[in-house]
Amino acid sequence: MRGLEVLAIAGSVLVGAAAGGAVRLLLARLRRGVVLRPGPSEAGLALLNGLGTWLCWGRPTVGLTLLAGLLLVTLSGVDLVHHRLPDAITLGALPTAAVAVVLTAVLVPGSGSLPSAAISAAALWAVFAGMSRISRSWMGRGDVKLIPTLGLLMGYLSPVAVLLGLLIAFVSGSLIALVGLAIRRLHWNSAIPLGPSLLLGCWVVLLFPGAFVGRL
Repeated sequence: MRGLEVLAIAGSVLVGAAAGGAVRLLLARLRRGVVLRPGPSEAGLALLNGLGTWLCWGRPTVGLTLLAGLLLVTLSGVDLVHHRLPDAITLGALPTAAVAVVLTAVLVPGSGSLPSAAISAAALWAVFAGMSRISRSWMGRGDVKLIPTLGLLMGYLSPVAVLLGLLIAFVSGSLIALVGLAIRRLHWNSAIPLGPSLLLGCWVVLLFPGAFVGRL
């Protein structure tokens, strides 16, 4: 590991810790404020920033990975504690992700596909919105507002990345539900937050972009 890479990872960890604190304070100031206890946000974002920088160092999609990590930490804490995803974050994340994807394509041509990103975002939104209209117990409004952002990030890599991200999301969500039932923290009719699992699936596939770019 080169000196510059070590410095980048260390700096990313420090920035992550500071950003985690800033996010926690921001959430508390929202109109429907969410108060999270100090510590988990700072430690979580520091860890994800460090891992993202380390595993994606030198790759054009490192910025997308860090953005996915930020959303994972920011939204998961709220969804797990309060079972909702703040509009201020989910709606603002979409244009942010769009700018990040376009910048990545401009700075590193051939690193992904903008048409694939746009189509994936629209297709996932249509599917999730349809499921939500059929039954709110199937899909919450917050998940519907979040999924286009994840579609942009994963779709920029390829359709395979989108499918794998969704697979990771639903498998991890099912495992959480089974563990919760086994330890009697959940019941068969308990609501299981889907947002953290969707965010985790997106972050995982972005860690290894070379495995999916250009594959159908």
